[in-house]
Amino acid sequence: MKLVIYIRAMIAAVLFAVGTGVLSAIGVVSNIIFNRRKFDNFIVEIWGKLAFFLFNVELKVYGLENMDKVKGAVILFNHASFMDIFTICKGLHNIRFGAKIELFKIPVLGACMRRFGTLPIARGNREEVFRVYEEAKVRFARGERFCLSPEGGRFRADQLLPFKAGPFVFAINAQVPLIPVVIKGAYEVWPKGKILANSDRWKRTIELHVLPPVETKGYTTETRGPLQEKIYKMMNDVYTSH
Repeated sequence: MKLVIYIRAMIAAVLFAVGTGVLSAIGVVSNIIFNRRKFDNFIVEIWGKLAFFLFNVELKVYGLENMDKVKGAVILFNHASFMDIFTICKGLHNIRFGAKIELFKIPVLGACMRRFGTLPIARGNREEVFRVYEEAKVRFARGERFCLSPEGGRFRADQLLPFKAGPFVFAINAQVPLIPVVIKGAYEVWPKGKILANSDRWKRTIELHVLPPVETKGYTTETRGPLQEKIYKMMNDVYTSH
């Protein structure tokens, strides 16, 4: 049975890579010709659904109604696995990510990310990151929601790592709400450092918890401390619950 599962995982990886290339190419062409946000969103959602289908993973979403309470917002999510991205693509709607700038160098996929409005995050260059955030502020008025990891990258621990300031400064300066999101089970599907997803079990389940939005009004970048602590506690309580 283990051999069958491993072979399935290898086939799924190849099919997913091909599917990613095809979807990215369609996304670039359609965006250049039509530039329709709804179709871009459709491509993003299909990408997430493709990952869950090929890797044989079930998604359970809790608190989705909290997404309907706001339009323009910053979504904060814990990040331990590549599977987190596909979880959000499948489970949430009308979202865009902030992604490390190295990913934009991937042929076709990088072009699609740029066309769709993904934010290029240059880790280690604080000034550049805040410049990108400043330019993106106007997009909140169009109801856009950006997904960012306050931990700053993919990490796996018993508790969430301390949050970085960037996403909070972004939301406070734009005066938009923060939507905390907690993902559980993604690391088990695709651990950091592994090439194949879900290569040791036939089927797994991921949980996506959407917590109530938190307003940033009344906070400044200098007084963001209590806001960060509040959201950290909200997310960590769900993350560590069984």
